[in-house]
Amino acid sequence: MHYGPAAFRFELAGELDAEGARRLERDWLSASSLIGKHALIVDLTFVTSAGKEGSALLARWYAAGAQFIAQSKVSRKLIEAITGKPVGELTSAETASAEQTWLSFRKSYTAQAR
Repeated sequence: MHYGPAAFRFELAGELDAEGARRLERDWLSASSLIGKHALIVDLTFVTSAGKEGSALLARWYAAGAQFIAQSKVSRKLIEAITGKPVGELTSAETASAEQTWLSFRKSYTAQAR
């Protein structure tokens, strides 16, 4: 978990199975009461797979406006399965809109630093 001035970010790794999804959701519920209206950014670059519960949690977060970071083939395919949209390259962090829900790590980091 990373808490910055404009966003709260989870960096996930490995398999997002049922137990991991439940733990992640508990962590988010605890953190969200403290962080207010900060953006939720979920880095899925090192996720190797997501079970039904993990995918459902990410889909709920996507519907609520979460942004995803994807730097691997697996994480990009996962995001495409959740959003129903192909993952394309952003030209810059400033061009991210409500429809663009993923950022590369470098672009998300430099956008937060500004």
